[in-house]
Parts: sequence; C-alpha cells; structure tokens
Amino acid sequence: MKKDSFRLWIIILLTGASSLLIFKASSIDRIDNKNLNNFPYTINDWMGENIPMAEYVYKSLGTPHAFLRNYYSKHFKMPVNLSIVWFDDRRIAFHPPEECLGGVGELVKEKRYVTLMLLNNVRVAQLIVEQNNQRQMVLYFYDTDGYVTTSQSGIRMKILTRRVKFQRSSVAFVRLMAPILNNEGETKSALENFLYQSYPAIKDFTYTDRISEQTSQ
Repeated sequence: MKKDSFRLWIIILLTGASSLLIFKASSIDRIDNKNLNNFPYTINDWMGENIPMAEYVYKSLGTPHAFLRNYYSKHFKMPVNLSIVWFDDRRIAFHPPEECLGGVGELVKEKRYVTLMLLNNVRVAQLIVEQNNQRQMVLYFYDTDGYVTTSQSGIRMKILTRRVKFQRSSVAFVRLMAPILNNEGETKSALENFLYQSYPAIKDFTYTDRISEQTSQ
C-alpha cells in the first residue's frame, strides 16, 4: 500500500513538473534561425541547386526554417537531395519521414538502421523507396546539438532534460536521398560522401549555440 502511495506521488510530481515546463516553454522567446537559408551551395566538390517549396509545405512542416536542394558532384553519377527541417525547443512537430514520403507517392520497400563509420559511428535510418519503378535510397536522422538519433521520443527526452537544466536547445531533421541507378552500394557511397563533407556545415547552421552566436553578431 505504501509503495502504491509513493508511486502515486511520484507520478503527481512528474506530471506537475512536466506541466510547468510546458507552460514555461510557451512563455520563452523563440529562437530564429534566419541564417539556415545561407547554408552553403558549394561544399568541396559538391555544387547545390535550390528546389523551391510552396508556402503550404512550410505550413504543413510547422516551421519556416527548412530547405530542399539537389547537390551534384563530378565524382558521382547521381545527385544527392538534401532536406533540413529545423525547430527550436518551443515546439517540435516532426512527421515520420515514412509518412511524408508516402504522401508524395514514394512506397517504402525496406527500412533498416546503419552505422556510419565516417561520422564516428553515428547510427542513422536507411530506407529504400520506390515510385514509378525508380528506386531511391534515403538516409535520415535527428540532431539536437550533437545528440544524433532516429527516435522522436529520444529527441523530446533530450530537450526535456536540457530544459530541466535551464538550457535552450533546438533540433534538426536531416534527410538525404539519391536514386539507385546501378546498385545500392554506388548510391550509398554518394550519400555517405556528401554527408561526411556537409556535416560540419550542418552543425554550424543548426546547433543552438552557433545560431545564438550568429544572431548576436
């Protein structure tokens, strides 16, 4: 009986703390990442081309901080499509990537998790999608100030932990896609090469402390 009473009090305290944090979140200032659109078009030998997004796309994403681009390199036959969607810790509204791809007609044929050795053993999700008999490979992950995961609940817990410490945070959804022309290995090499080359810029344009530094300048 005492154990049940103790658990009840723990639940009440945790619920109260969560409610307080949610209230505080609604009253804190928004972090603007206006510099995200200045993400470099040239990354070593990769050259970027912007893909315009309609206003309704930004509304469906729930944030104005997002872009979509194709990057090309003379060393690879296929372009790499990069999408970055960024939120501050006031409101996180990510949609599962599988649902978003399905919404534009991409059928998810395979899903697995892979470890990228080039990025210090970062674990990302890998999809094979198909539309009109054309297959593409997708890599995606969430990144909140260096904490990389494929779990939305993990991201929310990380943000809650930082909020308890009175620290601001933000999170970026990073997705890369490339067509499978000959074989999956060739496409994966292009995706990994581009991600390895672009990851320093991804950190510069999405991490909270670096955004704050840009804003104060």
